[in-house]
Formats: sequence, C-alpha cells, structure tokens
Amino acid sequence: MTLPAGLLRPDLAVTSSFSVSAQPHRAKLDQNESPWDVPPEARERILAALAEAEWNRYPQPVRYAEVKARFAAAIGQPAERVVLTVGGDQLILLAFWAAGGQGRRARVFEPTYPMFAHYAQITQTACERPSLGADFDVEGRCPGGGEPVDLLFLVSPNNPTGRGPGRAFCLEALARHRLVLLDEAYADFSGESLLDLVPAHANLLVARSLSKTMLAGVRLGYGVGDPELIAVLERLLFAPYHLCELQLLVARHFDLIRPALAARVAELVAERARVDAGIAALGLETWPSRANFVLFAVEDPGRSYRALLGHGVRVRDVSGMPGLERHLRVTIGTPEENTLFLEALARAV
Repeated sequence: MTLPAGLLRPDLAVTSSFSVSAQPHRAKLDQNESPWDVPPEARERILAALAEAEWNRYPQPVRYAEVKARFAAAIGQPAERVVLTVGGDQLILLAFWAAGGQGRRARVFEPTYPMFAHYAQITQTACERPSLGADFDVEGRCPGGGEPVDLLFLVSPNNPTGRGPGRAFCLEALARHRLVLLDEAYADFSGESLLDLVPAHANLLVARSLSKTMLAGVRLGYGVGDPELIAVLERLLFAPYHLCELQLLVARHFDLIRPALAARVAELVAERARVDAGIAALGLETWPSRANFVLFAVEDPGRSYRALLGHGVRVRDVSGMPGLERHLRVTIGTPEENTLFLEALARAV
C-alpha cells in the first residue's frame, strides 16, 4: 500500500539508515562491542533482582533518583550532574532537542558517527558537516571549532578515525560556542577524559556510553553536565519512564561490573597494539587509535571486505563515509578473534 501524499514530512524521504550486517561469522568485529560479557557473579545478582521486580509497574520517580545516585557515586560524580540514558544515542538526540531545531545551527566534523547527521535531520537542525581532511585532524583543520554555532559536536576518540581533539582545543571551543557536546563513548580506551571541565563550564555536556566496554545489549549511557542543563534534559525525557527495569538494575549495580570492565579494557588496549602492528606488517596504512578499533586502508575495500567475510570475519566497511573511500574498520576482539582476523586479512590482501 502506498502512503497518502503529505502524510509524512517530505525531508524524511531521504533519511539515511544505519545498516548492520547479518552475515554468519566466526569473529564479529564490526560494531565496536566488547568481546567479553559481564562476569557471571554480577549477572546472577542482577538477574535475581530482576526476577523479584514488578514487571507490571512503572519505575517510580524515587527509584530513578535512587539508582542515579548509586550510579553517580560509582563513577565519582555528583548525582545532580548526571542523567541516565538509553545508550549514548539518546543523549545526542537530547542535545538536538535542547539546543537545536528550526532556526538553529549545529556543526559536526566528518567522517564521524552517522547518527549526528541523522538526528540533525529529524530535528530539522541546520547542520554544517566540514571535512576533517586527509589527516583527520580537527585541531589543524578548524581551530576552536570554527565560527560560533548553537551546538558543536566533538568526539574524542572519534569513530571511525580513533583520533580526537585535545584539552586546549576543547577549552577554546567552549569559549566560542553555545553548547558543546563532547562525545566520550570510547574514552575508557584512551585513558583521557575532560569530565573535570564540567564544573567550570555550564555549556559543556559530556556524553558517555557503556555499550563499548561491556553492556551493548543493555543499551545504557549517561551524560555529565551542569545541574540546570541536566534537569532540562531529564524533563525532555519524561523521566523516570525512559529506562526499563533491567537498565535501572544494571546502573544500580554498576559498582559490581566496573572492576571487571577496567581489567578487560587494559587487555583490549594491549590487543589493539598487536592488531595495529599486524595490519602494518602487511604493508597497509593504519591510523593510530585511542579507541577499541583500528581504521586501515586497502586497495579495494569492497573486495577485501568480501574476502574477510568468506573467512568468517566481519569488519565494518566504512568506505562510503566522507574521506574514507579506501578504508575498513576492525573492532578489537578476543586474542583468538584478532589472530583469526590478521590471518584472514593476510589472505584477503
């Protein structure tokens, strides 16, 4: 059946979608997830609490506040500076709701996470998308983030390049732009964060995600910002009803998960160095990464991608993104998965 003319906004007819491969695999290295799950003891405790929860009742406001306070304490932040969200994506959308919209300007530097441009379109925000250039260096390309805009997005480390702006650049950006969202979804792997800047900068919103380190299946993220900004974002969410019982329980017991998460991050960082060196040993160009993936260039990305699939290895073909015509991106997996990838890549190229 054809939809009646005028039923939908005409600009949404060209909205891009986010595609994910469904190919069978021996190594799933295409979505920047953790290759390790939550420790069994933590899972058992959370699942026991979930079994006792009332699934027929809405989580009450006092429950969200109590869970948020526990989670904030676990990450060393005051509760009034924290908002819990459905992954980092929901916080990005919140930023567009709060500071974007018709008549307002945003800026994001390409190539980067495609959802920035997607949310700009669906919120009807005019979004500038300047190129990072051949070296993917925003600092040399656009000092301070360029001319002032209502909403500036900075990503550190950036997906899929693995790079990101430094402290001095971000401080200059905060002095120029109305609201700066700093996406630190991969900050655990870089060992660097600008969360300490939040108390002195009311226009800084730091976005974090737990999906990259161990909890992609739970879809839990959080933002850190000025208490007044956080209060506005929570009102936009109609809190406390945006999180389900499982998400609330994981947040409440995050102190049980965090030690294992930190240990796995250290192991993954070591594997990242091995994978990067292994790709370079094949004569391929790689980009130094501070995240849980490595971006690399090949002569024919489509052919290499299909060859890797033939060996059961799924990586991300990013060659359709601006400035990445020859590139693939591989997520760092377990040592066994990484070895399988390097062996398959050697055959593919």
